[in-house]
Amino acid sequence: MSEKFVFDKTSPDANKYTELDKFLQLTERFSKMNLGPMKLANKVGSKFGLFKHSKPYSALQRTLKIVEADGIEEVYDDLMHSERIQRSDIFIGKKYLFRQGNYMIRMKDVERCYVMDEKTGDDRLYYCYVDVSDEAGSERLEVRKLSALTVQRQQQFDMINVPIEKAKQSQ
Repeated sequence: MSEKFVFDKTSPDANKYTELDKFLQLTERFSKMNLGPMKLANKVGSKFGLFKHSKPYSALQRTLKIVEADGIEEVYDDLMHSERIQRSDIFIGKKYLFRQGNYMIRMKDVERCYVMDEKTGDDRLYYCYVDVSDEAGSERLEVRKLSALTVQRQQQFDMINVPIEKAKQSQ
């Protein structure tokens, strides 16, 4: 895995890596483990086998692998032209879904997008989830909390699911 992602300040694309890193807060979150940015890139980026099934590192692994495969230009351009889903931390581009401060995924890698409910006492909470399978592995990711009202919940779900389905069909 390339050590240039986010951490090589001398790269001509350093500003693009930095913007993506700030948006996803990768360095901020993973540096809390007393790893400097370069050590983190070396440890995770070059030794993926050690963390292959470790959920805390999946956001970093997935981002590194997507940028390596697709290129920073494509990812950065999609992030800059993405649209925010109303009242959420989700941004949807043409190819990628970004959850601010968390992760990014290729929409074509989404196997399923669905609503799950969780009963807590007398309340019922609803969440949009995606099952993703890509070069970083398979994982279920929470995309966002949804409204308890049926009509609003369906609208919120469609704002996420429709672009995903369109991206999958265009592949």
